[in-house]
This record gives sequence, structure tokens and C-alpha cells, in this order.
Amino acid sequence: MRWPCGPLEIERRERQGHLTPGERECLVHWSRPEALALLDGTPVSALVVPWADGSPRGDAHRRALSPLVTAARKRGLAVIGEVDDEADLGPAVAAAEAGGLDAVATASEQLFSGFPILRFHPRGFDGISPGGFLGVTGNPWPGLKTSAVGAYAAWTGPTGPPWIDSNAWYVRLARDLVQPRTTWLWFDPPEDEPSPGPAAYEQAVADTAIYGGRWVVSLDRHLRADLSSGRPEARDTWDRIGRSLTFFEEHREWVAYRPVGPLGVISDYAGDTEFISFEVVNLLSRRNILYRVIHKDRVRDAAFDGLDMALYLDEDPPHPDLARKLYAFADRGGTLITPPGWKEGRTTDEAPSYPGFQSSRHGSGRVVVAREVLVDPFVVVEGVFGLMRHARDRLRVFNPGVSQFHYAMREDGGSAVLQVVRHSRRDFETHTSVWFRRPWAAARRWGLARETPTPAEREPKPPGVEFHLPAVSVYCALEVSGEGG
Repeated sequence: MRWPCGPLEIERRERQGHLTPGERECLVHWSRPEALALLDGTPVSALVVPWADGSPRGDAHRRALSPLVTAARKRGLAVIGEVDDEADLGPAVAAAEAGGLDAVATASEQLFSGFPILRFHPRGFDGISPGGFLGVTGNPWPGLKTSAVGAYAAWTGPTGPPWIDSNAWYVRLARDLVQPRTTWLWFDPPEDEPSPGPAAYEQAVADTAIYGGRWVVSLDRHLRADLSSGRPEARDTWDRIGRSLTFFEEHREWVAYRPVGPLGVISDYAGDTEFISFEVVNLLSRRNILYRVIHKDRVRDAAFDGLDMALYLDEDPPHPDLARKLYAFADRGGTLITPPGWKEGRTTDEAPSYPGFQSSRHGSGRVVVAREVLVDPFVVVEGVFGLMRHARDRLRVFNPGVSQFHYAMREDGGSAVLQVVRHSRRDFETHTSVWFRRPWAAARRWGLARETPTPAEREPKPPGVEFHLPAVSVYCALEVSGEGG
């Protein structure tokens, strides 16, 4: 958790020109050991404190934080020093080691060894070692992007639906492509607005955690000040944040579940392809199109099992072995979508084609070739949506509001979980129902504030089953299991 406090933080906020007397007192309060009582009963295990920014006042700041560091270590908390890009990493690390810190966190590219350094980088996977620490900057505050014309007016892009800022798709990419030991996202709440409120903080936690990421918790200045002064509504917000963090820690087993979806997205997700591959995955998530991430250089024979459609994004052609696997997938009845220049089938598909694509028969399936180079992620995703055979949907969610869905199955296939993160800010009273193609025997509903699940009403809807839910406020998880009739 980010823990802003001490002289350096006061100085920084003075430079920004919006430090009130109350906020100054808050930053002083948070540098005192007694402020750590806020963390009692939460899963927060580490503090990120300001440490070095290149200012000559750094030594005085670190001396002022010494009692806080000592008290945190006695509580079993790790203490991490935040080092700005402008600071000289060598002296900052030496001071961290001397001051009893466990590590430093920085976006600096300066080389240093002999002390734990948590590197935070902009989005991308170049130079990231598999199985290591992945720290990511440049993340948006999750939620529905609203317009200035009204409290509930939402921005929409060319996709039509409201624009949702989310980080979940990137956490999933990281998990599938580099399999880091931990993925930590660095993002702050908006500071120039009123406090986002408890629901927005729950959304921030859930959006990061559904695929196993962790958020470096950061509170807005109003909430920090209200917590310092003991306001009950601030304490309620903090308690809800703590319960949300605890919920996902208690359900870490869901992270290992395998995403379910009819679509495989194939790319190297790097270099010239990074932009379109990232944006396609982002838009697919926003449209709630269930997909599977496939790196084109690591395609196993079983990679296409259970897929209806494969999307090859890269302009560079695949190596011969991959091309063989892709055409074999079409031969077996799948739909293969490619950039221009690929071999088409022998006959034109009589089924309607989405504008911009030419569809032809290939064995029992079809090959759909783009007429122009794939450069516009919106065109690609709309093409995919238009070409999908929705009669084979794995699930359908009715009356979800402005939400995103994440459906994943346990490796042995015995159970699965559907997680729904709702981003609408308006109260939503309509009940929600979920239809699964697979006729699961039973379902349990989890919420962020629930220590025990509640059963969901089951109704057979051949060939699958439908479960009925109360209105989803911010988040719910529907855990399904067994084989029903």
C-alpha cells in the first residue's frame, strides 16, 4: 500500500500548489507509528513510503520516517522505499539498506545489484523474465469513463457501448504470456475530484484481482484526511476496501482456473504488433467476447481444443508448422480469421460476410481473409463479433448493466467460476440471470462482503441451465459445479 507521509511528500504537494493545512496534518499523522493501526485486520503486508526524489532534504525525510519504519517492521510489515526517476539510485539504495527497508520501488533504469529493487515499467513485456516480479505503471483508474455533461453521462467510442477503463485484460495477458510470480499495478485515484467513494475502490480492487493481479493500494487525499480525522464514512470506505482485498486473497485458487472461450487470439504481442494485439484484447474484454490468449511461438497441439474461431493478428506470416495447424483447425470445422494474402478456400462462403472480410469454405470450416491490413482494432473486433456463431455461446448474461465478465474453469473441468465486475455508477435494481451451455448442477453466489456463499436458483434451459441472481452492485462471483440434467 502507498503510504504518503513525511517532509518529502509535504514538499512535493506544496510544489503542486494544493496542500491545505488539513492535508499537511494528515501527512504528518501518517508518518507517526500510531497511524499503522489503520492496517489492523487487513491483508496489507507492505508499505510503500516516499524515500528519495533527488531533493537535498532526503536525509532529513528519512530520519523523520525512522520511527514509522521501526514500528512497521515490528508489526511484520515489509517497508519499501519509493525512489523517483530523478534520484541517484545508488545512494537511495544504500540509505534504504541502512534504514532497515526491505526493498526499493522505482521506474528508474539505473543498474544496481545487491539489494532488492522492484522495477515498475510501462505496459509491455520486453525484457520481463518469466516467473519474476512484474510491476506496471501507466494504468488507468478502473471504471466507467463519464462525460462532463452530467453525473451519469458516459463516454462512448466507435464501439457504441460505454467506454470502460480496465486493467484486467493486461493482467491476463501478463499471466498468459510471461507468467510472472506476482503482477503489481501502480495507479492512483483521481486527486482533483471528490473522493471516488467505496464502490469505486471496490471496482479498483476487483478489476485488478480477477486474474490474479495485485493493486498497490492508493487512497485519494480526501479519504486519507478523513481517515486521519476519524470520520465514520471514511472508515466505512476503508473497511470495504479491506474486505475486498481479503476476499480475493481467500479465493486465490480461482487464479489457476483456465479461461473459457470460443476464440483464440494468436500473436507475438510485441514490436510492431504490440499496439493492435493489446487493443484487440482490450476491446474483446470490453465487449465481453470470451477468448484465449495464444502466443504464436508457443502453440501446442492442444491449443485449439474447444475453440470455434482463431484470429491470427500479425502481418508477418506464421512459420510453416503453425500455418499447418491453423489450416487443420479450419478443416475440422473452425473459423480462421487472417490478414490479407492468406490462402482462401475453394469456394466462396454463402453465409453473409462481415464487411472488410472475404469468407470461403475450407474443409468443414472456413477461412476469413481481411481485404486490408489489420490496423484498426475496432474493425477487427467488430468483424470477429459479426462472424461468431452465437448459437454456440458458452454463456449468456441477461440484465448485467455496464459490466465485464470473466469465465474460467478448473483444470479438471469439475467446476468453474464466472466473475462479474459492474462499472455503472447508477443504482441498478434489475435482477440478473446467467445461462450456461453446460448444464451445471448447482451454483453458489459470492459477494465482496460475504463470508459464506448463497445458493443461486437453478432453472433448466436446454441444452444448458440458467441461474437467477439478485441485482449485481459492484461484483459477484458465480461458482458452478457438478453435472445436471
